[in-house]
Amino acid sequence: MKKQNFFVLLASVMLVAMNLASCKMSNKPAAETSRIGDIPEAAQYIVGLEKFDSVIDYSQAANWLDVPAALVKDGTLDGTVADSLKAVDVFYIYPTVTGFRPETEVCDMTDSMMIAGAQMVRRVQTGVFDESCNVFMPYYRQISMPKPGSDYRAIIDYVSGFDATDALDYFLNNLNQGRPFIIAGHSQGASVVIALLENYMTKHPEALKRMIAAYPIGFAVTKDWLAKTGLKFAEGATDTGVIVSWNTEGPANLKEKNMTLAPGGISINPINWKRDDTYASTKENLGSLTFDGKLVTPGFADARVDTVRGSVVVTTIDKPELYVIPADGAEMFGPQSYHLHDYGFFFNNFKQNVADRIKAFMSK
Repeated sequence: MKKQNFFVLLASVMLVAMNLASCKMSNKPAAETSRIGDIPEAAQYIVGLEKFDSVIDYSQAANWLDVPAALVKDGTLDGTVADSLKAVDVFYIYPTVTGFRPETEVCDMTDSMMIAGAQMVRRVQTGVFDESCNVFMPYYRQISMPKPGSDYRAIIDYVSGFDATDALDYFLNNLNQGRPFIIAGHSQGASVVIALLENYMTKHPEALKRMIAAYPIGFAVTKDWLAKTGLKFAEGATDTGVIVSWNTEGPANLKEKNMTLAPGGISINPINWKRDDTYASTKENLGSLTFDGKLVTPGFADARVDTVRGSVVVTTIDKPELYVIPADGAEMFGPQSYHLHDYGFFFNNFKQNVADRIKAFMSK
């Protein structure tokens, strides 16, 4: 399997056929002075960082993969028209969909692989939020896959200060209109969410009070990071204002390198919502998505937290070759990584948890 094709799978979470799409994006004029500033050493090899001098105009609907249709008028967003909206929003950042490329690069807003992959994520992965939330999903100029061994956290901490921060700021100040909200993402999107929580949300406590939960799934949230930011990790199924995260792998991965993990990383069990190693069987799984996107109930994935490694271990996949990271990504994720299915294995439990945390927040 070609490396490029592998990360289209990462975006879609399933091996589902997709048609490439095109989309017009609107940019504000380039900034008069560079926004790039001092590029950290970890990011200096990335091609195209100068693209971030062109500021994306997030008042334009074309620069969002999804916003509630009621807010769109003649291609421009009007957040004050909110009568038909749900009571809660979700702001979602999609995973890496731009693949392995000859050089790690910042994609363009017109990148056809990014657009198509992000659209597939919207059709499949973000379904966990559809029943409970208004979905706000911006396009952003993500990076293609980094070199193995790169300081990925430092890279994302830097690049998240551009499009993702602009989109979140516009969402909170112009579209959200004071509603409670969730922030979520997967993989690169989860890493971006972690950076946004530290660099933006902690500096806006008035908005942080309205955050029901953050779901940065598929990238490590560490104890050191929690201590540094003062943010709290979830202890159960219904606490609010917390971080909820996990990284999924099989038992054959437990002694292998996995770029989604980090020393001191934490995962919660996405079936029983426990932080310890209490086992959750498939009987407790309310529904899983198969590799080709079909919902199976009850679900076919079990779950146990490896509290030392900081991952969720799944042992019940009959044909793991259909679900693991393909060989071209094994160097970075390990041979039995279920990273592609962090959402899908626990789809209905995840969807129920979103509803449960919203209910708990609203009943305060």
